[in-house]
Amino acid sequence: MSEGSVVPRRRLLQWGLAAATAGIAGCAREPRSSREVLYAGAFSLAKSVDEALWFDFEANIERARPDIDVRLLIRGETGPEEQTFASLRRGRVQVAGGSFAGVATLVPEIALLSVPFLFDSEDEVDFVMDRWMLEPFRELFAAKGLRLIQWTEVGWVHLYGKQPLRRPADLRSRRIRASSSIASQAFIGEVGADTITLPFSDVVPSLQTGLIEGGVTSLTMYSLSGISTEAPHYTLTRHSYDMGVLLANAEWFAGLEPTARAAVESGFGGAASARRRARSAVAELAAALPSKGVTLHEQDQATREEWRRAAWPAHQKLVRRIGGQAERIYGQLTDGIAAYRSASPATVGGR
Repeated sequence: MSEGSVVPRRRLLQWGLAAATAGIAGCAREPRSSREVLYAGAFSLAKSVDEALWFDFEANIERARPDIDVRLLIRGETGPEEQTFASLRRGRVQVAGGSFAGVATLVPEIALLSVPFLFDSEDEVDFVMDRWMLEPFRELFAAKGLRLIQWTEVGWVHLYGKQPLRRPADLRSRRIRASSSIASQAFIGEVGADTITLPFSDVVPSLQTGLIEGGVTSLTMYSLSGISTEAPHYTLTRHSYDMGVLLANAEWFAGLEPTARAAVESGFGGAASARRRARSAVAELAAALPSKGVTLHEQDQATREEWRRAAWPAHQKLVRRIGGQAERIYGQLTDGIAAYRSASPATVGGR
């Protein structure tokens, strides 16, 4: 897959222990070096657009601020996402990226952004996330000592199976893998499947042994992880839009000089740029799937409405389950969707 850019320096440093000593009062200063060290933790698949964005993050910051040495720990060196975010809060890494599911242990309300059949289009996603959700979630993350820099992009979540799974009735009593996201689990349970929660690393072996018959994931993960070989039917349900977060330790971020803060805030390219690149990469992967033996099952509007009716009760169940600020956030979320749907195309396009 074309990544759209070539970054001259592609270092993946195995310095998890060193990261644990990084200070919170500023970037960690390496002994006998005048450069400040910024550790960034995440997990990215090789050759993915996410990986390319992290390489750009490194290059952009070091170009703007040659006194900062960015060290990428993007192969899971900092542990599972929950551990990575814990390290971020303690200042052991300064910047981290991850999924909504991973960060939900800190801000449970973020699961509401993944409830099934919330969004109908990418334009709607962009409008609501940028205009209605960014500031409320910045407040929630700030309460945890974190600065939400921007949303990151994954794309629509779809349904895969060893056999075709075109309608809700096709899932009843089937063993379907959910992610650790409670929204993913709620969707699968609501449509009548047997919910199997597994780590992503166990998905392919579980398909091979028959422990699961299908699951839900983004097109990128489906294409690059080997799932497509074992589950060659991919139903384009577009039932959830998967995104993530780029976070900084708030105390560290606030203590940066203004130019360094601006470099960190723009290092990932901004949400709009990340979206364009991610969506282009997803389109390339989708176009290649039929040649790899995958059958893509599109959904007409009537079938989509059938899925929506089956899954919709999950919304209020999740609001009650999450508690905290969930009711307020869900209200703002649905207000944002209503605002988008009532706005003129010119107004929406001007965001």
